[in-house]
Amino acid sequence: MSTPRRRPSPPALLSVGAIAFVLVITAAILWAVTSAGPEDTDTGQEDTVTEPRRVMLAGDSMTQGANGDVTWRFHLWSHLTPHVPDLDFVGPYTDPASREMILPVPTEPGDDPSDPSEPDDEAVEAMESAGWPGADGDADTAEYRDPDFDQEHNALWGRTLADAAGTIGEEARVHRPDVLCVMLGVNDLLWPVTMDEMEYRLRSYVSAAREGEPHVRVVLAESLPIALAETDEGFALRQYAYNELVREVAAELSTDASPVVSLDIAGSEDWDVAEDTYDGTHPTPGGEVKIAAAFADALATEFGMGESYPRPLPTPS
Repeated sequence: MSTPRRRPSPPALLSVGAIAFVLVITAAILWAVTSAGPEDTDTGQEDTVTEPRRVMLAGDSMTQGANGDVTWRFHLWSHLTPHVPDLDFVGPYTDPASREMILPVPTEPGDDPSDPSEPDDEAVEAMESAGWPGADGDADTAEYRDPDFDQEHNALWGRTLADAAGTIGEEARVHRPDVLCVMLGVNDLLWPVTMDEMEYRLRSYVSAAREGEPHVRVVLAESLPIALAETDEGFALRQYAYNELVREVAAELSTDASPVVSLDIAGSEDWDVAEDTYDGTHPTPGGEVKIAAAFADALATEFGMGESYPRPLPTPS
C-alpha cells in the first residue's frame, strides 16, 4: 500500500512562489545587463572631469595667427605643459593663416572688410610692412615661427561669433574639450549689430557647446581694443556694450556642471593697441604673451588648471 503524498501547506506554497519570483526577476536583470550593447549603456558623455587637460582654443585671426607668427597658443602650451599632465590642445584645425586667408580689419569708419578668398593687395602690403608675416614666415605658405607645440585649434581668420555658434556643437561633440577658451565677437561688431543680437549669439554659442560636451568649462574673453575704436565712435560703443554683455552672460549662464567665466585681457594685462598690435588689431609677439598670460591666469584661478603665468612677463625674442 503506497503512502499518500502530502499536499504542501499554504505557507510552503507562498515560499516556493516567492523564490520563483525572485529567480525570474534576477534572470531578467542579468539578461538585460549582459545583452545590452554599447548604444544601450553609453550615454556618449563622461562625468565632469576633475583634472581638465583637453583644451580647445576658439576664435578668429587673433587666435589662429598668420604664417610666421609664434601665436599666443604657443605661449600658453609652453606654460601649461610642465604643470598639466597629458595636456592636449584639441580642435579641427592646425595651421596659421596664409596670404589667401587674410581678411583685413578696417581702421577707418566706412571701411569694408574684403572677401577673405580675394584679399585686397594694398591691405596685404600694408600688413606686411607693419610686420606681417613674422620675420621667419613665407607669405605663400602657412608655417609657425616655432612649430614645437600642440597646434590643434578652432580659430579662423575673419570668423564671427554668429558663424561659430553654428558649428561649435559638432566641434565640441567630436573633440570633447574639458575647457573651451573663446576669443570671438570683434568681427561681428564691425557691422551695425544690436546688442540683443549679440546676446543671442553669445547664448547660442555656449548652449551649442554644451550640447556637444555638457560638462565643458568656458572662458569667454572680452573683445580686445583695436585701432578702429579710436576713429569710429559707433564701433567703440558697440565694443564697450559687448564687453559688458560678456560679463553679464557669463555670470548668468555659469553652472556647477559647466562653469562659465569672463576674461578681461585688456584690463588685466594693460593692453596697448600701439605697442601690442602690429596693425592696430593683431597681436605683436609681446601681445601674444599677454593674451597667453591672461588665459593661463584664468585657467589656474577658476579651474585649478596649471599655475598663473610668471610675472613680470618675459620679453619674447
